[in-house]
Amino acid sequence: MRLWTIQGIEIYEQLKRDGIAYCTKPYWGDEPIFMYAYQWMAKQMRQRIGEPPIDGIEYPIWAWYQYDSAKKRKPPRSLDNIPEGMSAYMEIEVPDNEVLLSGFSVWHAVLNQCPIDDWKAIDKVEERLEKEAGRKLDYNEYPPQFRDRIEKTWEEIFNLDRRDANIGRRHKRNRSIQATFWMLKQEYIVSVEILKREGDVIKTIHLYDDSGHGVPL
Repeated sequence: MRLWTIQGIEIYEQLKRDGIAYCTKPYWGDEPIFMYAYQWMAKQMRQRIGEPPIDGIEYPIWAWYQYDSAKKRKPPRSLDNIPEGMSAYMEIEVPDNEVLLSGFSVWHAVLNQCPIDDWKAIDKVEERLEKEAGRKLDYNEYPPQFRDRIEKTWEEIFNLDRRDANIGRRHKRNRSIQATFWMLKQEYIVSVEILKREGDVIKTIHLYDDSGHGVPL
């Protein structure tokens, strides 16, 4: 499966050093709300594509299957995508059975801890719980069975044929689709572009391309 990922230079350095790279802490790992979402995604990956291949892998690596649509799959080298400092823009080929695809737009329901379906009924329960508590509740203060009800709706992010108001009723060929997988291996690399961003300026430092047979790391 052809994917594209933009990683910090430390991931590229790990690839050069060890031949593999993986995630022990997500980029936004210090934010509890995001940590919860990443842990949920890791749990889904264990259920859907299996356990991480080696010990020490806590979280998935993220990539793009379709950044914008089937016609615009590659993410642009833009200020929205390229972080400050050095990074590696990589085109990769990962075995299909190692990848879990999900809708990027509806993934935001997971990030914001809100339901995808059944939201009117769930809103009523939230209102009742907060009225009983006399204050606004954090997500982790909801009863476990109620959180389970919300999180069951999150599984719709894996339904790439889903067409509703949340995604503008667009066909999946016209939507953003993200990919997650446990480990990046040297042999998965098709091309690497080392980028350096300073403020609003993005420069290419090095470009490696070996026509799908890996790159000199």
